[in-house]
Amino acid sequence: MIDLYEYNKKRDEQMMIKADTGKRRKEQFIESLKEGDVINELFAVKRKDPLRGYKKGTMFSFVAADKTGEIDVKFWGGENRDRVKRLYESFKVGDVIQIRSGNVESYNEKLQISINETTGGMRRCSPEEYESSDFIAALTEEEIEELYKQLLEYMKKINNPQLRRLLDTFFGDPDFVDKFKHSPSAMTHHHNYIGGNLQHTLGVVRLCDNICDMYNGINRDLVITGAILHDIGKLREYKLGATIDKTGIGNFIGHIVIGDRWIREKIEELRRQDYVFDRELENYLCHMILSHHGRYEYGSPRLPKIVEAQVLFQADLMDSQVKNYLQIMEENRQISDEDWVFVWDGDIGRRKAMYLVDITSIGEKI
Repeated sequence: MIDLYEYNKKRDEQMMIKADTGKRRKEQFIESLKEGDVINELFAVKRKDPLRGYKKGTMFSFVAADKTGEIDVKFWGGENRDRVKRLYESFKVGDVIQIRSGNVESYNEKLQISINETTGGMRRCSPEEYESSDFIAALTEEEIEELYKQLLEYMKKINNPQLRRLLDTFFGDPDFVDKFKHSPSAMTHHHNYIGGNLQHTLGVVRLCDNICDMYNGINRDLVITGAILHDIGKLREYKLGATIDKTGIGNFIGHIVIGDRWIREKIEELRRQDYVFDRELENYLCHMILSHHGRYEYGSPRLPKIVEAQVLFQADLMDSQVKNYLQIMEENRQISDEDWVFVWDGDIGRRKAMYLVDITSIGEKI
């Protein structure tokens, strides 16, 4: 492999350096790294910070990631700023890079990878060199198929023929189903892995179904259909590479409006086939999609105006928040042996205490 420390060609050429090997699987994962480890491995670039000077030259930092977590990386260059700048510009967020002879160090009680230009290096990898599944966490195919099977059972219980026909137009499309099964529900926070959106959708459907059992006066078919379709916009909002990223339409419009438009398009297709779909029913369903975040400050274009929309909002909020809490607990258990940690809570604008001890079996032993 060409040594970037001795590489002085044009910037565009530097981006085309080829590896000595073909596609490879990761062996060193972030969750298992420890202080003193020497790193010769592939990582996805999650975030880049600007170039800056330090007393011995020019350096830059970025956040590296794989399916097990994230870690800060610092590249310490020498006095040749142009050379460091060429390397810095040779990769972008979302790329996979190979780190050579990096060192795992502890800084402010947190692990980081340090690369010294004189002893180590890094380069951008082509997609033919790595497996995406090494960088994005995923449910197993067996788990995904079981979740989808359970979701189909809820669809079968919908009696309203118009809502069933609408669902059939979506889930009768194999390409849609494949994307639906394998899309994430977020870039960070809850269900941010392949299959996560399916898992979240099923969780919301279950909660909605239970709420309908508890209260009279709720249109169950409408609630369940809204729950099944509420996040379909995420199939077009997110894209998968070495990381989960947003598409152009995802950044400009977002999954809520994408989902509303998509549903209305499918209904119009049915009407062009001379199928009668009630316009009030269409408005109720699309209102649920547009209001399922419940509050303007949560990014919701509308506030819930029918009880079915309120049920969907509360179920969506509960499933996402409980899952987010569980994921934060698990992440902190992996990096801390303490019983308590303090994590940032955006709703209250400060850090809050979180208890990490597993209490699921408390009281079972005598």
